[in-house]
Amino acid sequence: MTIEFVVAVVAAVQGIFVVLIIALLIANRLYQNFVARRMSLAATDVAEPMRHWLVGVATADDVAIALRRIDPQTALDELLRVVASRVPSAQLDELAAALHDEPWVRGVIQGERSRLWWRRLDAARILSVVGRAEDRDCLRRLLADRHPAVQSAATSALGRVADARMISLVLDEIPRQSFVVRFYEINALRDLWHLTIPALVERLRPSAPPRMLEAWVNLAEAIADPACLASVLPLASHEDADVRLAAARALKKYFHTDSVPALQTLMADADWRVRGQAARGLGALSARDAIPQLSAALGDRIWWVRFRSGLALAQLGEPGRKALREAREMDDRYGREMAAMISGLSEGGIVELAEA
Repeated sequence: MTIEFVVAVVAAVQGIFVVLIIALLIANRLYQNFVARRMSLAATDVAEPMRHWLVGVATADDVAIALRRIDPQTALDELLRVVASRVPSAQLDELAAALHDEPWVRGVIQGERSRLWWRRLDAARILSVVGRAEDRDCLRRLLADRHPAVQSAATSALGRVADARMISLVLDEIPRQSFVVRFYEINALRDLWHLTIPALVERLRPSAPPRMLEAWVNLAEAIADPACLASVLPLASHEDADVRLAAARALKKYFHTDSVPALQTLMADADWRVRGQAARGLGALSARDAIPQLSAALGDRIWWVRFRSGLALAQLGEPGRKALREAREMDDRYGREMAAMISGLSEGGIVELAEA
């Protein structure tokens, strides 16, 4: 066998391989175009009944019939697209009642036990539209799913399915969740404040594990309910620095006479993060009684604490501005520079930086 023959065979094989790749790309493009056209036609068939239903001309049963005629995936996408337009809850309840027992809907929900995460994701997505009390066990499994995308999608169904027991389950698991899942769950729990607040107040106790307590205090900050924030106040003296940090962040939203003394105490905390958040809180609460402490903090050894203290003084009106002007003559070089920098900021810049 000559070298020329081997080269010819290799070249032929490579040529065939290239031709096959090109054919595959062309076939894939044609298939994608076919699927796109089919989905477009299906969406068009559904659009008119949905539009009539939204304006009160058609019934939810008309929408259910239209969705039944197309493939489940397209039906799910169209359904969620309409719900995303903020359909009123009463109208959505009507649609949920019409769709819940549709065969294609039940098929999508049964995908919650699938080994394929995107099937479980579709189950979570559709429960946000058609979920009801009998789907609670299904939603609990989806909330405990190993895939973050499924967990995040399941939180959108809490408003339709949740009860006090499920809210407690979410609260107990939220400290263990990833940042993204926790973000979605906090938003969902905030919307369900009437169920969340009693369960959260019950958990905001100093004896709770610090890691759990930190997450619950962050949730209390997001909800900003006075009952929750009142339970946060005693945690400002907690032995764990992360809990004190979370409490300092939350107290800036608690407009109560006891908040300022608690934040003033935290200005002397050993953890610089806590001191910085305490200064931020004093500025947000317009605590002019704290001007001496904030002025002294301009000489803190940590830049962030000096920065937050300077911003807080600038938020306190003319008395705070006067303290900044006086600080430009202080002995500490870093304090002088920080006071000069903050004094040169505009009112808009102060507001923007204080909220950052």
